[in-house]
Amino acid sequence: MTQSPALRIALRRALQSADANMVLASNDLVPLRPGAPRAGRTALVIDADMPGLGGEALTERISDVASTSQIIVVTSDAARGKTLRVPVTRAGAAAFFILPVTDHPSELKPIATQIAALLRSSKPAARRSVSQLAAPEAAAPRPVRARRRIKPEILVIGSSTGGPQALITLFSDFSPATTNVPVLIVQHMPAAFTPVLAEHISRSTAWRAREAQHGEGLAPGEVRIAPGGVHLSIKGRGANAKLALTDDPPVNFCRPSADVLFFAAAEQFGAGVLAVILTGMGHDGAAGGRAINAAGGTVLAQDEETSVVWGMPGAAVAAGVVERVVALPAMGTTVARALSGETPW
Repeated sequence: MTQSPALRIALRRALQSADANMVLASNDLVPLRPGAPRAGRTALVIDADMPGLGGEALTERISDVASTSQIIVVTSDAARGKTLRVPVTRAGAAAFFILPVTDHPSELKPIATQIAALLRSSKPAARRSVSQLAAPEAAAPRPVRARRRIKPEILVIGSSTGGPQALITLFSDFSPATTNVPVLIVQHMPAAFTPVLAEHISRSTAWRAREAQHGEGLAPGEVRIAPGGVHLSIKGRGANAKLALTDDPPVNFCRPSADVLFFAAAEQFGAGVLAVILTGMGHDGAAGGRAINAAGGTVLAQDEETSVVWGMPGAAVAAGVVERVVALPAMGTTVARALSGETPW
């Protein structure tokens, strides 16, 4: 149920390639109220920009059908999206996406692929709690226990919706010449797009980036990105540390998962971990951030104002594992100072 022909085409292609079935709904939600026939329906994509779907009407109708249908809400209005995200997830929506303004299906392929992946990994009628999808609206950092800080030995980053541009901004604002630690990234993205992201970082910044390879050593001063569809972990310590790629089950409905990387970093590097959680839907990274925090490492999170979706960073803030919430324009400088051993706050 979307008024965007481009998204309909992109969804049809993504679902066909995933061997899934899709029935395009009409623009009327009335037949989808409890008791109405839903033969074969596994999900409903609702375009929040359609006439008549104001905030209250939208959340009311989502509540009506979310117990029996998986609801995915989309909007191309970024400002309205920030207002709607929490209400629609509370009402029972399984996912929320802010679309780029485009009439080209190819430009919507990444989001369509994420929706297809969500359908493959989730039960159609499963209803998830808000805590699984977004942080509370007014979440504030809880105090992080005082500890002796050591100079970081590794930088790990988790990001999702809005992450690619946030990563370019981050790596444009500090240079590999300022640090000599390996950088590992989990960006929620299909396999076809992670090499493109690595190439984009390499072209747009001073950093050398590429997809991680199983069994390779950690490369100081370089970026390695988890390939789409597999988890990125670390085996061994110090000079013996190697990257490991696994096809273990998704964590937080994600593969790769930031939690998998963060747990491994905490285990192998302890207090030497600096973690950054950037914009993204869901709560991936919060549990791993807790492990890093417990090991004496440091967790930074992007602030709500500069996040496309304040799900992942907001969940980490609400969990009390974040030492500093930082606006994206200041994140590069903050990370560089932290990596130099300086306390940046």
